[in-house]
Amino acid sequence: MTTDPGAVNRAAMIVGTIATLLLVWCALAWVGSRGVFALRDVRVLSPLVEVDAGLLESAIRTDLRGTFFSIAPNKARATLRKLPWVRDVTVRRRWPLGLDLSVEEYRAVGYWGDSEILSDRGDVFRAASKAPMPRFDGPLGSAPEVLARYHEARVALATHGIVIKALSQSPRGAISVVTDNGMQIEFGREHYQERLARFVALFAGWPPAFRATLARVDLRYKAAVAVARGGAAAGGEIQKGQS
Repeated sequence: MTTDPGAVNRAAMIVGTIATLLLVWCALAWVGSRGVFALRDVRVLSPLVEVDAGLLESAIRTDLRGTFFSIAPNKARATLRKLPWVRDVTVRRRWPLGLDLSVEEYRAVGYWGDSEILSDRGDVFRAASKAPMPRFDGPLGSAPEVLARYHEARVALATHGIVIKALSQSPRGAISVVTDNGMQIEFGREHYQERLARFVALFAGWPPAFRATLARVDLRYKAAVAVARGGAAAGGEIQKGQS
């Protein structure tokens, strides 16, 4: 029986390669078990406004224990996205012992309901804030539409110096606005842009003394506007012919 020298050489090379890989793996495992490749530095590349950089590093060290080789960027991303004010994060290893984080923060527009915040992208998230911001409310999934209605109203009302304090959408889709001086504006659930333009035109024609007493303006009528006034001029009236 003859032996093929080429086959023997190939088998020897395969065995040698496997043995080498095993030795390298064992060496890395031994070095790693002694903390040689433990993460030493977590660097945040993006400027932070709301997120605490120390909280990010603490989350990495406590919830994502591992070495430069063993830590998984995807797992780190999923963990860090649970932190307050973190919308998304990119995680990259940096040789030899570092981790680089690029954090995208939520940018708050106002408060949503009793315990959440609305972002400038229509996201609703949980975080603590004491900043003076308008309040929003609406049915589940309505945040993007509520935000769009807010932007439209804010631009239109700003022409008269009117600032929105709160905007809500009812389960049926009706929009209601409260201004910083306590005036309530009812737009209903149909023809929102049309009624918004109608209010701005009406407001421009009312005398300053009349505007100062407005408590509630209801634009849900087809050919009239219901107005309630407060203070010394308390009372209500229907202004007809305002189509």
